[in-house]
Amino acid sequence: MSEVEDIVRRRDRDRYLSTFFAPDDRRPHLLALYAFNAEVLKVRDTVSDPNLGMIRLQWWRDTIDSICAGTQSSGHPVAEALALAVAAGGLPKQALLDLVTAHEFDLFQDRMPGLTELEAYLGEAYSRLIVMAAMILDRNAAARASECAGLAGVAQGLALILGDPRHRGPFLPEGMSVQDAIGHAENRLAQAMTLLPDLPNSVLPAFLPVSLTGLYLKRIARSLDAPRAVSPLRRQLAMWWAAKRWG
Repeated sequence: MSEVEDIVRRRDRDRYLSTFFAPDDRRPHLLALYAFNAEVLKVRDTVSDPNLGMIRLQWWRDTIDSICAGTQSSGHPVAEALALAVAAGGLPKQALLDLVTAHEFDLFQDRMPGLTELEAYLGEAYSRLIVMAAMILDRNAAARASECAGLAGVAQGLALILGDPRHRGPFLPEGMSVQDAIGHAENRLAQAMTLLPDLPNSVLPAFLPVSLTGLYLKRIARSLDAPRAVSPLRRQLAMWWAAKRWG
């Protein structure tokens, strides 16, 4: 197992499992994209000083600049793999940069100003990741997935944020309760699912991690302050069943 694959397996099990439903030649590039995302998310959990976090995120912005300029040579395994993924999927530089910038918010304790800003954050941090995964899978069909990805990313991102009570506080705008956020996520998920049947089968592996969102939201609703984790086996079975239904 490569270092890149191991990062995704340990830190992002849902997306790791979803890559097994992708074509063999696309899987390494999906793993590279998801490992990059995991490395960006890791910054919040490994720094106590937001300024140090900003420095690490800036390193990723500089690395993306180098990758897109064709001068990447850092030797960092995730960066090297990401360079191949960018080439394979034609991944847009701005989408990668926006994902990094969105996660600057994670470093501070400022409250999200409003629902518009929350959805913008979720779009850049989660929806664009789905779109880029779709581009790796089928660059020509990915544009047809953008609307569904926008809705699905909001639902998925909210579920993941709400599932971690340690970090959810700043993300909920003033006046939005956890129950309100669950309801909003459920609405966005339902809207996404109405669009999913019209998508080409080639891009569906990009959406498989979203198939667990409803399950997560139900667990959170049952215990708002301490939601129980969904077992790995339950998640694996739910994703397998979604792949069978969607495909």
